[in-house]
Amino acid sequence: MSVSVFGSLNLDIALRLPVRAAWGQTLLVDEGEQAVGGKGLNQAVAAARFGSATHMAGAVGGDAAGVMLRDALEAEGVDTAHVEVLEGRGSGRATILIEPGGDNIIAVEAAANLSARAAVALAALDAETRVLLVQLETDIDEIAALLASEAAAPVRKILNAAPAILPGSRLFDLCDMLIFNQTEFADYLGLDREPEGLDDLLVSRRLLTRPNQAVVVTLGAIGSAAVWADRAIFAPAIRAETVVDTSGAGDCFCGVVAACVDQGIGLEDALRLANAAASISVGRRGAAPSMPRRAEVDALVIALA
Repeated sequence: MSVSVFGSLNLDIALRLPVRAAWGQTLLVDEGEQAVGGKGLNQAVAAARFGSATHMAGAVGGDAAGVMLRDALEAEGVDTAHVEVLEGRGSGRATILIEPGGDNIIAVEAAANLSARAAVALAALDAETRVLLVQLETDIDEIAALLASEAAAPVRKILNAAPAILPGSRLFDLCDMLIFNQTEFADYLGLDREPEGLDDLLVSRRLLTRPNQAVVVTLGAIGSAAVWADRAIFAPAIRAETVVDTSGAGDCFCGVVAACVDQGIGLEDALRLANAAASISVGRRGAAPSMPRRAEVDALVIALA
């Protein structure tokens, strides 16, 4: 079958800071790099490398960055027929400040991403599409139109509710699966602290409005969990030997979960595989470039069995 991703495509400028930054501080940086990124593109690459036929829908500008973004997806075998090129617009850009230890701060200029259209994404859905994966770096009204469309009705719809934009909560009841990290989970539910384990996640049942709908939460170095109306599961994290860059870990997790759903892998095994994939990604530089291939993930899981 296949995964269809509707989302953002950005040119990432990553700067590696020598020390943790403080507000108002100017730092001289010895290392920096340019790479392709954006939540949509990253997740599409993750799904494709995990072995699913993947289609990307979105928008780039008619600039050199737009060419780079489309070329990078095509090199991964991702279908870009529904990535619009908007002449006169700039492509999305992100500046990533990476602190020692791999933590990061990301600032995004949406640019052409805000003109990505649901009508174009709908054209990417066909009889082979099993999973539709979206995030919140494109226009919410367009995402809502896509999710609510009759064409998307038979498709398994997954929302990675990131970044945490509270109006995005109106999309929740249109989806079969919601994916949050700890911070996003606390923000959407109005909690005064981030969840630390499975017991803290049961409050997520307040969000469930559809039969068999699931909430999935990544818990950083702890692992990940899924909650349904009648049950919950936890998958422990796989510790990374070295943490270089965490900027692509969440997107890696989402893309692999989507690919697992596409491939008929149950969610408990999907969480375990996505945890393993994320642990590989944080040991590498960049977001999209850090996504592992299925063989690497399988090898890690087997080695730790």
